[in-house]
Amino acid sequence: MGAQTIGAKRLSLKLILSVTVVVAVAAAAYVVWTQSAQNTAVESKALAEARTLDIEMRAVWNYIDDSQQAINYNADGSYDFKGIYCSMAGKAIAQRFTRESNGYVIRYVRENPRSSTDVPDRFEQTALNHFTVGGANEHYEMAEYEGRPVFRYASVLPVKRNCLQCHGDPAGTPDETGFLREGMEQGDVAGAVSIIIPVDSYVQEAHAEFVRSVGFFCLLAAAIVAVLLLAMKLWVSSPLERANRQLERESQQKSDFLAVMSHELRTPLTSIIAYTDIWEKERQTSPEAQERFVREIKQSSAQLLEMVNNTIDVARLDAGRLELQWDETDLFDVVGEVMATSAPLAQKRGVRLSHEVDYNVPIIYSDEEALRKILLNLVSNAIKFTESGGSVRLAVYPDEPGWIRMEVADTGMGISEGDLAHIFEKFSQVGQAEHSGGSGIGLFLVKSLTESLGGSVSVSSKLEEGSTFTVMLPTGGEASRIGDDDDTRD
Repeated sequence: MGAQTIGAKRLSLKLILSVTVVVAVAAAAYVVWTQSAQNTAVESKALAEARTLDIEMRAVWNYIDDSQQAINYNADGSYDFKGIYCSMAGKAIAQRFTRESNGYVIRYVRENPRSSTDVPDRFEQTALNHFTVGGANEHYEMAEYEGRPVFRYASVLPVKRNCLQCHGDPAGTPDETGFLREGMEQGDVAGAVSIIIPVDSYVQEAHAEFVRSVGFFCLLAAAIVAVLLLAMKLWVSSPLERANRQLERESQQKSDFLAVMSHELRTPLTSIIAYTDIWEKERQTSPEAQERFVREIKQSSAQLLEMVNNTIDVARLDAGRLELQWDETDLFDVVGEVMATSAPLAQKRGVRLSHEVDYNVPIIYSDEEALRKILLNLVSNAIKFTESGGSVRLAVYPDEPGWIRMEVADTGMGISEGDLAHIFEKFSQVGQAEHSGGSGIGLFLVKSLTESLGGSVSVSSKLEEGSTFTVMLPTGGEASRIGDDDDTRD
């Protein structure tokens, strides 16, 4: 496994770990937030219930207070204290409610208790301090009472006008109930209503809601993670792995290309040097021999130049610096140049080379040099992979309106079906190229240049029967070629 593939897998693992950490942190935050929200909900429900009970108890207290005169005066108008007053009634009702309810406690407390039932505990003393010093009207908190979770609530009991009869001036004198007056004034804090509400049911309900919420969040988070992982696999991991495999393949192809190019370049260079050495040593060679030396040196030089030019063109394509020179182009001239350049190679290999350009082929608007390179690479490849005695034919025809078809057909060894998909890839040396030499950039250059000209290239082939490369190019105009009366030119 290559380093790039390992790097891609590590990146995928890091992404998965990052998503997992984010989801875990989000889950923890959600749990904390949900727990806090549930606690707040429990407190809100208990507070609403406590305020309702407080209103009911005050209604009883105020009713007795408002009815005090009717209670203590007889029908004849004489005063007769019956022992029924607001504090006594409120306490009695609170005690009865406490006995008959399940865990509820209501009682009245004060700073200077007149009985043991009026003595405040810690929470109630804190509430009285808030009422006396801070001017608050209520005080509450979540707590435990006798081992149960409860909500504790206290509200202020202010001194009213009717309260002064028992708690006002003169201080230290007994009131009608026998307790000493405190010398309070109207508006002072007389005491507090203390209410204890059990919240077991609220807590259980909140816990059930918490479990449902967390369960739903976990399912949602799991679905999101699954979608993210699938998305990362489809759109990140898999493309990265494919890209890395492609990079590894191209890296290997580049290595193969360098090895092949070193061999391909060495062949014409060796030929040039060898014939030059022979020519230099054999001063008295015949004109025929000299002509052969020049021809071989020229042919090897042209072959070498073509390899170098192809390599440079591919480098320019990769860098995006290959510029086309658009102009009116005569395909008869381009084909003629390609035939003149390829004929010596065909003759040397014993391959019959022919061409045909339909008379109706118009002058097109294209890049003449790019067209020459396209056809020269196709013809050179066809010759190279065709055995002695075979043939290569270049044909150019008008096709659909506005299009030209150029075909290079050979009777060579052909290309397997499995290799056809990779034949135009850069540095690709499949099938015949692996055994017959070649740099692996010629067909890539053909495809790139053809597409740059707005056309397309395709290939059909059968093993041992030959191959046909077809280039489709737009004419870029409607001008027709003016020539003689022949239908075709060979």
